[in-house]
Amino acid sequence: MNNTGPRRWLTRARTVISAEIDAARHGELDLNPADLTRYTFPLLLRLLAVVAFGAVPLLVVRSGVQTDDVLVPLLGSLALTGICATVATWLICAGVAGLVVVVCYRAPAARASRMVVGALVRSFQRITNTAALLTTLALSAGLIALAVGLPQRPDPDAAHSVLDDLFVAQAGVLLAGLAFAYLSEAIRCAVEIINNHSLLLGWPWAIAITMGGWITATTAGPFKASRLLVLLLDERLPADIDGTPRAQVIAELVPAHANLLAALVPLPVIAVIWALEAHRHNGFARLSHGRQHPGAAITDT
Repeated sequence: MNNTGPRRWLTRARTVISAEIDAARHGELDLNPADLTRYTFPLLLRLLAVVAFGAVPLLVVRSGVQTDDVLVPLLGSLALTGICATVATWLICAGVAGLVVVVCYRAPAARASRMVVGALVRSFQRITNTAALLTTLALSAGLIALAVGLPQRPDPDAAHSVLDDLFVAQAGVLLAGLAFAYLSEAIRCAVEIINNHSLLLGWPWAIAITMGGWITATTAGPFKASRLLVLLLDERLPADIDGTPRAQVIAELVPAHANLLAALVPLPVIAVIWALEAHRHNGFARLSHGRQHPGAAITDT
């Protein structure tokens, strides 16, 4: 049997490995703090995202049964209320941006309508991709939370199982992530539509439209935050919670000024999202120079 081929391969492998070892021995380590920071910072950011997604399921899994009677329905209701408001904001922003183009920039109505539909379709495709990533992240973080928190579960004979609570918590963090995605896309939709006529004013229009759309979505119509939250809690909470009637618990969780808080408190968050999106898509450079030719739009990335 001819072993020339395998022997030749082993000889070459030993030669390559020896060369690599000699290069490592005689080489100098290049530990550049700036490079280390650029390497570790993105990893830490993604680790924080995983921790954030796993914190809520871990909190639910490790909490007591009496706490879960309120905590799990409250988290689920808040997540559903938030995603409804952000979806409504997304649609409002696209529609209002189209009206701005028609009224302020005298664009033909049919052309503006096509721009709105095109922007929404592209935006929904990006949200679909984000949803797939968030779903995987929520499931992974929830399983880690289950592994960490399950030994601390105090009452195995509870009416609701730990898996039920875990699934609700995972769905809640997933919907919260999607809510941020819809807010980002609401801003981006407005910019894409208005950029076709004014690159300089697209981003200022976007933050004004998004904030106005959020306030409208949370204070009027079927997605009014306090109304929707009360309805969801009334469906999810048991009739009696540790001796307290359900109506009293809901009144404590959703005070009279809850709708005002829901409309105003997230506005700084929207401003931060707008600033991040503007930085990501060179919006601040356009505001500074404003020399790019009209008709260009932000690119899909």
